[in-house]
Amino acid sequence: MFKPTHKKKTSINIIPMIDVIFFLLVFFMLFTSFRTNPYGMEMKLPKAVTVTEQKQENFVINIDKNGRFFYQGDNLPIAKISQMAKEQYQSNNNLVVVINADNQTEYSSIVTVMDSIRQVGIFNLALAAEKKDG
Repeated sequence: MFKPTHKKKTSINIIPMIDVIFFLLVFFMLFTSFRTNPYGMEMKLPKAVTVTEQKQENFVINIDKNGRFFYQGDNLPIAKISQMAKEQYQSNNNLVVVINADNQTEYSSIVTVMDSIRQVGIFNLALAAEKKDG
């Protein structure tokens, strides 16, 4: 006889959507807070006013604050790294070996790298630093 006059409304529950947005926000906040270089090493280079940018095709050796030597993110003995530099130098005589050393690295580690590279016949060396403001 009588038909109901109001229809049942459909509703969208937005609480799960808010949860997802919140989790995405937290994820991106945490993800962007982990700043590392491409090889995953934390490196604090010393600062200098007269810094000039080098080409990307250089042979880059990294030394961490504990005196460990790295090439392309791999912890290798300096003899192996200098041999690899020698092989690249034989195909490219304009190769420059860039030494990235943490600002707390001992001086003896830097001298060890420079000496090892010179022993294989490469004399184009550069020490990396960050540009100092002012």
